[in-house]
Amino acid sequence: MNINSKTFLIIALFSTVTACSSDSSDNPSDNINYDSGYGSSPGYGSGDSGSGDSTAGLTQLFDLVASWGQGGENSNYLEAFYSPNSIAVDSDGNFYVTEFNGDTVKKFTPTGELITQWGRTGDKSGEFNAPTGITVDSFSNVYVSESGNSRIQKFNNEGEWLATFGEGLFSSAMVIAIDSLDNLYVTDWGNGRVQVFDSNGDYLRTIGSQGTGTGQLTNPTGIKIDMSDVLWVVDRGNHRIQKFTLQGEFIETIGKSGSQAGEFSTPTSINFDSARNFYVSELGNSRVQVFNELGESLGEIASGVLDNPHGLVFDTNGFLYIADTGNNLIRKFKVK
Repeated sequence: MNINSKTFLIIALFSTVTACSSDSSDNPSDNINYDSGYGSSPGYGSGDSGSGDSTAGLTQLFDLVASWGQGGENSNYLEAFYSPNSIAVDSDGNFYVTEFNGDTVKKFTPTGELITQWGRTGDKSGEFNAPTGITVDSFSNVYVSESGNSRIQKFNNEGEWLATFGEGLFSSAMVIAIDSLDNLYVTDWGNGRVQVFDSNGDYLRTIGSQGTGTGQLTNPTGIKIDMSDVLWVVDRGNHRIQKFTLQGEFIETIGKSGSQAGEFSTPTSINFDSARNFYVSELGNSRVQVFNELGESLGEIASGVLDNPHGLVFDTNGFLYIADTGNNLIRKFKVK
């Protein structure tokens, strides 16, 4: 990917939502630019801003505790982030953050002290081009997906490169989920599917297909496996969440386009707390919505605070961390 195409990708990925035709997600082939790997209309980070009344009156469930990054408060890390977009936590409570525009991974203690960082712009081993996803396996190995290089890289927890896989198999490798066997589930943006690999990088299967119908995906981004081994996929282009078995059998669809409770505008990431509540970040509405396991709305987080939120993760003490991409910060929240 050359500099001009990456510049376009950055603009598309993190641009502020303005307006988009309500038909934009009905024809996926019109929304995908296969040269860059991202949709040019609406693109990742822009899209239908939804309709209906504002949800400003939804219950605010969390208090802001700290912000990491330049301009952040109550944090040991006050240097600038460059479009932080995905977060993972290891068994020791340390956090790993990918920087889409900085082409790096940064590792922090739970209190926000920088431990180490690795990566630079490029396509060689240990280099990155627009990293978008990160996860940690049961052996503390770290996996990073790259939308620019369309591949997965595997590192130890200190950033030493171990392996690269998936090259030539993705349109754009986006976000990674991991199951109890350390198999990796990776959303494939331009191809509208999820690809599954074992921890050695061997291909296992594909879940979903390009489209707008039941069990189909348009520009999938966030992905997570819940405590019942159900795969949840953020179907960003269709403004919804879709659930599958780990073998790829469709279960159900949650949500639709809009800005009211239970509706989504360009959702990006999903995660769960210990009570099985699920959390969905949205670019279009610049918020995180919270639902119980039945899909009933419980409220939202930080309406009016976040700008283009992406990755979100809980630590072992129940604090929630959100990549506030538009503000170049990592936010830490506490349950009220």
